[in-house]
Amino acid sequence: MSDDAVRSLAGKILARPEYAGAVGLNAKAESQLLKWLEAILKPISRLEVLRSSSPLLYWMIVIAIAGICGALIAHVTWTIATALRAPEPSQPSREFGGNLPDLEREADSLAASGRYLDAAHRLMLACFRTLAERSVIELRPDRSNRWIRAALRGSALAENLAVEIDTLVERTERRWFGDRQNDPEIYARWRSAFEQLSSQAQ
Repeated sequence: MSDDAVRSLAGKILARPEYAGAVGLNAKAESQLLKWLEAILKPISRLEVLRSSSPLLYWMIVIAIAGICGALIAHVTWTIATALRAPEPSQPSREFGGNLPDLEREADSLAASGRYLDAAHRLMLACFRTLAERSVIELRPDRSNRWIRAALRGSALAENLAVEIDTLVERTERRWFGDRQNDPEIYARWRSAFEQLSSQAQ
């Protein structure tokens, strides 16, 4: 196609109703920007007039503007200095205690009422807490059970106990998010694993 044909085709396309406001919108935006610039520059241009007609008022305005700028700079400097002096956010304590729930007691209570899967889940969390206390794993919101299982397999924890906890985590997760089978056997195995872990931690 020749240049004239391309220009003609482009003109026909832009003449369609869906493109009717395209040029108008750009012109309107440019006009609005010019108005804002004029509103900002107009008072500044008046300052130059004041410099010759009323020097006292001119210098009062200049000093006021300089004072405001200085105050803003001082505030930003003070804010940054305060932030730098502030102590670092405390890391999650490795010594779990205080107001944290007693997961073992909760598990015993749930098992006594026949809720073995819930009790097993509490003991799983209790094992995770004990492992974190011993720096075997690091408990963080972004750490999935899969990550914890991999960390266990590569840890210095006794191999038979690491394998048992790994297996129990997989089984508990499958039941917790699956059929919710309330089997006392999984609770008994978690109880045994937790007791072994607790005795090794002492």
